[in-house]
Amino acid sequence: MVFVEKIKGYAFQDEKTKKLVEQLPKNSIAVVVHQDLDMVAAEMLIERGVKAVINFRTSMTGLFVHNGVETLLKANISVFDIEDTFFRSNLNGQRLMIKDEWLYREVNGAWRRSCRLKKYTIKEVDQLKNKAKFYFPSQFKAFVGNSLFYGRKELDVFVREVEQIPVLRQFRGKEVLIVARGANFEDDLRILTNVVKRRSLITVAVDGGADGLLKLGIKPDYIIGDMDSVSERALKCGAQLLVHTYRNGCAPGEGRVKALKLPYKRLVFIGTSEDVAIIFAYCSGAKKMYTVGTRLGMNEFLEKGRVGMGSSLLTRIKVGHALVDLKGVHTLFEVEKKNVTNSVTLLPAIAVLLMFSFSPKFELLVSLMLQWWGGR
Repeated sequence: MVFVEKIKGYAFQDEKTKKLVEQLPKNSIAVVVHQDLDMVAAEMLIERGVKAVINFRTSMTGLFVHNGVETLLKANISVFDIEDTFFRSNLNGQRLMIKDEWLYREVNGAWRRSCRLKKYTIKEVDQLKNKAKFYFPSQFKAFVGNSLFYGRKELDVFVREVEQIPVLRQFRGKEVLIVARGANFEDDLRILTNVVKRRSLITVAVDGGADGLLKLGIKPDYIIGDMDSVSERALKCGAQLLVHTYRNGCAPGEGRVKALKLPYKRLVFIGTSEDVAIIFAYCSGAKKMYTVGTRLGMNEFLEKGRVGMGSSLLTRIKVGHALVDLKGVHTLFEVEKKNVTNSVTLLPAIAVLLMFSFSPKFELLVSLMLQWWGGR
């Protein structure tokens, strides 16, 4: 296949995509090492306005369905894999050109051909999705098997650590919003902004979720996690910092927080930082927990390189009765402009809800509808 475009720009490269995006200038070429580019990574790269993405790994393997590559392509950002498995050069800071299935580097004012590239197209993405559907039965069985195996294996530790987790009286009887940086989480937060402020929800951010809250003028009360995908600005916003600490004593975020000379506390618990945030709020007596951007299904865990969800399964079983997941809530209020005039028919329905919905069960729904109506 012959490429018709020629792309030139300076390369910025890092082993971790979430660290790379912090330094990416507009119109640069992002060089990543990221198997199966996930939606969160795609959204960050789009936000940074990159020209193209070059991946040392396979951007879409076809082992499971994900929309990262497709999202980049639809944003007019080309995605390439380096086909030469022996090519290991660090491209950071170099001026690159992509032309005719080849990557060129500028050396002493001349273009030097470096390695062959594979370009993704929408057609190929569709083919890989069909391939993933073929693999789904075996992939699903393996994922469920792993989740159940580790859920059983970690059960005793989970129960013991739940009993030992520190509690904060500030949470008792309160409603808590837990925000993680999942796909489209900022779209969900925009819908919820007025509700969060009006109801004075306690806000707990999981790592980079803090930056999403700050963008909307909401200062997180707590930030929990490894502190690797959250900005320095967010860490210094005044939130209480709780560094996720693993059973072996390792606390990946401790070094960064110490270097910034910020006060923090360790929080020891098995599982992901999202699990920690949910369990911490629950054990501290939260009446209700609303989550935005947290991982739910197999595909989202596979995107993050996790082949199971044992601890997350235990967490959801433990607190499910007090948990309301709001992932994708913004899609309920997306209306095509051509249909906006028809939305006046919602007003009588809202009026009825206001008349008969005095119970707390309907309050969030009414608030969301009014937020949508006033913000469109």
